[in-house]
Amino acid sequence: MNPHLVFLDFGLFEIHWYGFLIGLAVLSASIIYSRLRAIQGIDVFSSLTDVILATPAAFLLARISYCWFRKSSFSGRMMEIFSLSLGGYSLTGAIAGIVIVLLFRARRLKVSLLPLLDSAVPALSFAIALGRLASITSGEETGFAVTSAFARIFSVLSEAEKEQVLWVGFFEGMTAFLITTLTLVLFVNKYQKNNRGLSDGCVALCFMVSYGLSQALLESMRSDSLFMNSLGFVRIDQIISILLAVSAIVVIIVRNIKECGFFISTFVYIFLCIAALTIAVVCEFSLNFTYLTQIYTVMGSALAAMWMIAARLFYLTATKQSESCAGEKMTAKDDGKGSLNEMKKSEKEPSSHSPFELNDSVAESLIADINASVGRKT
Repeated sequence: MNPHLVFLDFGLFEIHWYGFLIGLAVLSASIIYSRLRAIQGIDVFSSLTDVILATPAAFLLARISYCWFRKSSFSGRMMEIFSLSLGGYSLTGAIAGIVIVLLFRARRLKVSLLPLLDSAVPALSFAIALGRLASITSGEETGFAVTSAFARIFSVLSEAEKEQVLWVGFFEGMTAFLITTLTLVLFVNKYQKNNRGLSDGCVALCFMVSYGLSQALLESMRSDSLFMNSLGFVRIDQIISILLAVSAIVVIIVRNIKECGFFISTFVYIFLCIAALTIAVVCEFSLNFTYLTQIYTVMGSALAAMWMIAARLFYLTATKQSESCAGEKMTAKDDGKGSLNEMKKSEKEPSSHSPFELNDSVAESLIADINASVGRKT
């Protein structure tokens, strides 16, 4: 924490601006989640139960995962793991804690997990956005040193290195706000406007693709992230983020094939996704300060191409599902109208026998009775 940015000083303890803003982010996310669950028809008590269980689980797993990946830093100082005021939390661990609690709640209530995730991801995105922007008060989420006048607009002074470094947290925060907007739009269309083309889990898929691909790029720019032990320059959050995005894209492709069928265009989309992912990985392994701008431009373009392909397949699947639902509804409506028209027609139509046919039958029966009576008299 930055000791110079204190929000409240109570003598015995202090509340830093970073801690205050993180608390504000958690409170805002809780309100958003409760409101979205209410749109789904869930009572406030159930939503608050989710929040009360998920909040400590998120902080606990965030701290545990951070200390696990940096366990060498705590060698001989194990008590520092329990010193929460020193900071050190993994966002990936926090997300894992929230998902585990929601999975437990879904099994406990015997409901589907997907609607819970659809409600959670817009709230989570908003909390991430506030948390990323709050990093400027703690001197975290920074990148490499900047020298150009334009880059200095998005830079902060590093107290450790005594130079201007890129404030990556600003870009991560703005991206998280965009993801919040996108997921909220999808949520409203799915659960409030009842768009039949959107299935349960569509909001969560959108978050996984958007957040995963953006973090794969932005985490690469950070110098204070959690690095892998085997590949020192690759961040752990990068690996998890790209796996998150790729798994969501695979689900989107499978849904598209089931709904629309497999065409040559589908094969082209899959090939382009694999090619774009390969280019992004090559760029990550080719990073050097001489061609830093060019490499990040190519890497960002490749990841953006993957996002657009996923969005295209998502749109095609949703459109096809919407048309199928509309067709089924029209068919059922036509069947109802047809049966009603047949009933009305049968009521209005006269009998298939003509009046002449009825008169002839009556006359024949009278003649038969007369003959019978004459025969008895004789």
